[in-house]
Amino acid sequence: MATLRDVTLTLEWESAAPAGVVRHRDSLFAGGVDLLRDTLPGTVADSLMAAGPGQTVTLPIAASDPPGAGAVFDMPVSGLQHPQAVGGEGVLRYGLYYPSTLFALPPAHQTPRTVPVRYLGTESGMMRLDIRHPLSDYAVTLSATVLRAFDGQSDDRPATDWAYRLLAGPGLQACWRGTETVYLFDGAYGRPDDSADQDFYEQARITAHIDQRAQRTVGDYYAGIIPPDGCIFDLMSSAHSNLHPEQRFGSLTGLGMNAAEMTANAGLTDSVVADLNAGAPLPFADDSFDAAICTVSIDYLTDPVRVMREVGRVLRPGAGFAVTFSNRWFPPKVTRLWTELTSFEQLGLVTQYFQHAGCFDTPATASFRGLPRPPDDPYIGHTDESDPVFGVVGYARH
Repeated sequence: MATLRDVTLTLEWESAAPAGVVRHRDSLFAGGVDLLRDTLPGTVADSLMAAGPGQTVTLPIAASDPPGAGAVFDMPVSGLQHPQAVGGEGVLRYGLYYPSTLFALPPAHQTPRTVPVRYLGTESGMMRLDIRHPLSDYAVTLSATVLRAFDGQSDDRPATDWAYRLLAGPGLQACWRGTETVYLFDGAYGRPDDSADQDFYEQARITAHIDQRAQRTVGDYYAGIIPPDGCIFDLMSSAHSNLHPEQRFGSLTGLGMNAAEMTANAGLTDSVVADLNAGAPLPFADDSFDAAICTVSIDYLTDPVRVMREVGRVLRPGAGFAVTFSNRWFPPKVTRLWTELTSFEQLGLVTQYFQHAGCFDTPATASFRGLPRPPDDPYIGHTDESDPVFGVVGYARH
């Protein structure tokens, strides 16, 4: 019996937020899983032994806490060891996660592995911290889909802890028991280069900002909200919209900062040059579009909630708006807030944008990690993994 598998592992769960329930779907490609040696969540390894290509195994799992953790507890504020290392204004912000090395944790809560610690406020000189796994509060379903089953030798590499890899990150995007996370601070939307954006973007950059496999992943994600023959709005557009060549739509209107970049985008049927950070409304009538997309650009907006309200205005009722991003950006123009969050916390931030905009229903987050990088990619020597893709989608209401 073949004991090696290429598998897609997917977690599905829901969390509560002030504006309602948020759905989450987090996927990890696990290549060359050795069912006899590697660590997988729960009992999924036994189930995968009998599963062939195309088959999916589904089971509930519990996110296990690291040894010594598993508690919400109070400790003196003097236990914050390196306050100068805290982001933002140098103060802890409610609901965010911080490295355990920032705290002089009591012996009962010290762990052999660095884990994120969630800050839950200070009262009477005592900090409340949550050192449990970020998914501890949630009912989580794991789906494992077999892509390939094969024989081979894997003794030349250490056993892989796929459970740890899958569960490292998901959960960080959720509010703590429905109470809103405090992301913002004074200067949160400041940037290393606060000069006029039109000067920075005057030079065309005809380049892809994520690798080809990540572009395909983004296209798959967008396909779920784009209706055939619909009018699509590509917000913060450039030379690539990342839609599949076979994707059907009626029109694709780009709005970006550089005309030459959008001219190079063969998918666009129309384009408009506009600076969203200048504060002007979108130059479109209400109810103009059937879907909207924004790719690897949300981190450059200095008033994202205002812009998202405008997107909600120009969308028809029920139209989807999908925002995607990865783990890289242009340093001069990225906002300070964005750089101080992990990718999964950025998911939570974008979800909060949707909720604060007040014109979108049923937000949902998604993450895609671990896919192999194309062999001809120029960065293949630096990493074998494709750029991760993170997304949030909401649906317009009026």
